[in-house]
Amino acid sequence: MEEGSKLGDEIISLLEEISSSASGSRIFWRLLRNGEMSLSEIIRQTNLNHSIVKKRVSRMVEIGLVKEKSFGRIRIYAINQGNPNIRLLLNLVKKTSCEPLQE
Repeated sequence: MEEGSKLGDEIISLLEEISSSASGSRIFWRLLRNGEMSLSEIIRQTNLNHSIVKKRVSRMVEIGLVKEKSFGRIRIYAINQGNPNIRLLLNLVKKTSCEPLQE
């Protein structure tokens, strides 16, 4: 398999994971726009309930889409820009978006 084709498949898989649920998609794009957020901020800004947000964010952390930082009992979440597929996706979004994104 060619490298470009493999890379395309990885980006497609990433987009499928992000869009596999409406709630997951809302959380991902909210984090992308706002940068770092606590669980409470994500809940407030997405109007989703706590259990759904916690489940979706945990899954995103598990697969490497989102990173988690702990400050005592407080956890802060952000898009995992260390993930090469996320960086490619961010570059694609930047090229096609009129709206500035957090970095």
